[in-house]
Amino acid sequence: MIKFRTISHILKIYVLPEVKKRIENGKIKRTDLPLEIHHFRLIQRKLPSGNILPIVEINEEVKLRIKVKVKRSVSAGEPLTLKDIYPEKCCICPPVYNEKPMAYFLCQSLFCDYFLFFDFEPNLTNITKEELKDIEIPYPILVFINNKNFKKTVRPLDKIKILSDKNWPPAPGYYPQVLLELHNDQTIIDSPNFLEIVSSAYGTSYWDKRITFWQETNFFPNRIQYLKRVLDAHYNKDYIASIYVLVPQFEGIIRDYLLECGRTPAERYQEIIQDFKKLILSRNILMFPQKLFEAIFNYLENGSFWKRTDTVSDPATTINRHGIAHGIFTGFECKEISLKYLILLDSLFLVLLHDKMMTNKI
Repeated sequence: MIKFRTISHILKIYVLPEVKKRIENGKIKRTDLPLEIHHFRLIQRKLPSGNILPIVEINEEVKLRIKVKVKRSVSAGEPLTLKDIYPEKCCICPPVYNEKPMAYFLCQSLFCDYFLFFDFEPNLTNITKEELKDIEIPYPILVFINNKNFKKTVRPLDKIKILSDKNWPPAPGYYPQVLLELHNDQTIIDSPNFLEIVSSAYGTSYWDKRITFWQETNFFPNRIQYLKRVLDAHYNKDYIASIYVLVPQFEGIIRDYLLECGRTPAERYQEIIQDFKKLILSRNILMFPQKLFEAIFNYLENGSFWKRTDTVSDPATTINRHGIAHGIFTGFECKEISLKYLILLDSLFLVLLHDKMMTNKI
């Protein structure tokens, strides 16, 4: 909660006003909105007067300086590889102006999560130069290098599309293990073992963290008791209970949020999803991949969830609200379909989390 709430405050106070200013002066074209932000850095330059000048850097503008410990002698300007350094000894260096370190807050994305780094000590009035030199903030360089290579090699958004096409809801929890398994062998998605691979990624620890977060932030007001019961039932293999309690919640959650944002929900489901999509993509920035959002909206709007029941050949593997809500399907309740509805809930959570960050509601 602290991480997302902190990001939300920084976005509201510094990043969103900076993006708005750039739009107004033409540095960002309206046709480029929403702007997908991979990382940003807030720098606080202390002026001789004692006042603070905030500087916001976005995406490629962020130029990091990393301090490393080398395994061999290195000449100035010589390129280094991971073999030449001790990755666990890497530290991030603060930005410098006039040879003086500046206070900063850095946010770097990792698919659908973030790493935060900050040091505001240079703005303290009583700190000495020697004390500033001793400040070292570890930087997990291997995490970011591996993430970069993973993105280039595995192409996670492409793999999520494959999952969606096979009626597995597009969601963040597949990262990284499920996506890696699918990259190594695309035929595994049709294997009986695939259910256990996904189930392992979406295990009890994953959902326990989600429930804790939802409770701390009052994320799903008036619905948390249903969601806790759904998870308890799923853990206890009571798939009849988990499915029948969860399925009616989706439309209600979206309607509640539209009302919270001052929008009157339409009567028809597809119009509700279209309004919801317009709301989310109306923000000037996106902190999660836009292609993932589009995959989620496409699944909600055009997938099997709201299709006619006669289009569903196997209700034990295919998500479909009508067949359950109207009692048309029977005998379909199983681990796979229960898990798929839970994953769809996780997709919806991600979309709402992002918008609550944009509007400072976390």
